[in-house]
Amino acid sequence: MKVRVGGDDEEAPRPGGSGVYPVGIVGEANYQSAIRRCSVGQRVRVLHELGNPYDERALAVVTADGQTIGYIARDCWLQDAVHGEGRGCDATIKAVSSSGGMLGIVLDVSLTGLALGTRDFIEAVRPLS
Repeated sequence: MKVRVGGDDEEAPRPGGSGVYPVGIVGEANYQSAIRRCSVGQRVRVLHELGNPYDERALAVVTADGQTIGYIARDCWLQDAVHGEGRGCDATIKAVSSSGGMLGIVLDVSLTGLALGTRDFIEAVRPLS
């Protein structure tokens, strides 16, 4: 089954599947400086962000040094896997792309049986214009 996420059609995993799936992220415009330091193949963490005032189910995508690079879209199949099925995931950066001067990220995600980690909400710091 294909689902629409972040402007791309992505393959949703089948129940019991153990493959690697591409997942686009959202909100990258707020995290360009952190994304500029990212590279293909880099491991990242997907964390349930507690206390997020915009989305109580928010899944932040975070680098090893704790820098946010974006979020999993609200309508992504991964939200249901994490919140509905209690699954965790492993993720690496599949691609870093540029469009109109903005960088974007696509992840390679594989589901695990381990619960997802959490962190407290951190407000994005926007550069001064």
